[in-house]
Amino acid sequence: MSPACPSVSPALSLSPGQTHQAKFVTWQFDGEYRGDDCTATLTLGNPDLLGGSVIVVAHFLQSVTARLVLGGELVYHRRPGEEGAILTLAGKYTAPNWVSTLNLGYGGAHASYYHRANEQVQVGVELEANTRLQETTFAFGYQLNLPRANVVFRGLLDSNWSVGGVLEKKLPPLPVTLALGAFLNHWRNRFHCGFSVTVG
Repeated sequence: MSPACPSVSPALSLSPGQTHQAKFVTWQFDGEYRGDDCTATLTLGNPDLLGGSVIVVAHFLQSVTARLVLGGELVYHRRPGEEGAILTLAGKYTAPNWVSTLNLGYGGAHASYYHRANEQVQVGVELEANTRLQETTFAFGYQLNLPRANVVFRGLLDSNWSVGGVLEKKLPPLPVTLALGAFLNHWRNRFHCGFSVTVG
């Protein structure tokens, strides 16, 4: 295991709050520490000392080797009459041409695999199992890069019979990118399409 957090650099921030009728409805406080081989973050959401309610989210990631990262997330919430915590363990392995991740926590697991076949083709798969809902979902995605045509195409297919795709086209010499997307769910008879223009 790598040594604990050398050369730590702190970063603290107070996120803007949301008000309603001159009262704060939501606000949060974020803190982050980054070391040479580890990262730790802490978020406090809506702390109310008088009401006894708070949401705490803590993350910690540690590089075990140059390719393997292990860590976890702890989510704790408390409000009058309710209190609970959820712990999730995470792992990530990075190879020259692929990346694999695994998250294990209360109620399920999430695994993903991303592979870069070459400069033009990238593929990825995701598997999520939810024991509380007793359902498992699977998704497959791919990306095709055509640098000479300034085109990127992304496609998606999942176990809920949803099929989708997004086509992005850069328009040089202008700093403009045009995107066209469409998604279809065969079981629910739903179809969505749209476009966007990005400048910059």
